[in-house]
Amino acid sequence: MKNEDFEISNYLLASKQKRFLNFIIDGIIKVIIVRLVIIFLINLEISKGINLSGIIERYLFWSIISFVYFGITEAFFARSPAKYFTKTIVVMRDGSKPTLINILARTLIRIFPFEPLSFLRGRALGLHDKNSQTFVVVKSKLEEQIKEHLELVSLEKS
Repeated sequence: MKNEDFEISNYLLASKQKRFLNFIIDGIIKVIIVRLVIIFLINLEISKGINLSGIIERYLFWSIISFVYFGITEAFFARSPAKYFTKTIVVMRDGSKPTLINILARTLIRIFPFEPLSFLRGRALGLHDKNSQTFVVVKSKLEEQIKEHLELVSLEKS
């Protein structure tokens, strides 16, 4: 849904508290997924060749799980499971759904070890938002704002 002249306002952005809650909930879900994948791999013969004892191997494994988790959920739904819980959504500057390239950029940037610390800089966007040109907003506020914007545009045209 491309919206003429519509831009995300600061008041639509999800609060730092909601973003932190998203981080925690998604982290818990990913831990569960990792444990399930490890249990699955233990039951396969292929697991004999997998060594997750080193920190680099564990981080690589975690990164792959994170990439798949966010890549799938945000590419298809523009939301991770945590964002459903906090009623937030990922959008472009014009309120439209992000493209696959934007989602893949968000997901790749999340893999950097200290990326979550980028949210400690006041009202500034986190690295994975800024560099992918996406925003996490409160879904109900966004829908209301887009509706008002479209009403104004239709009034101006008539």
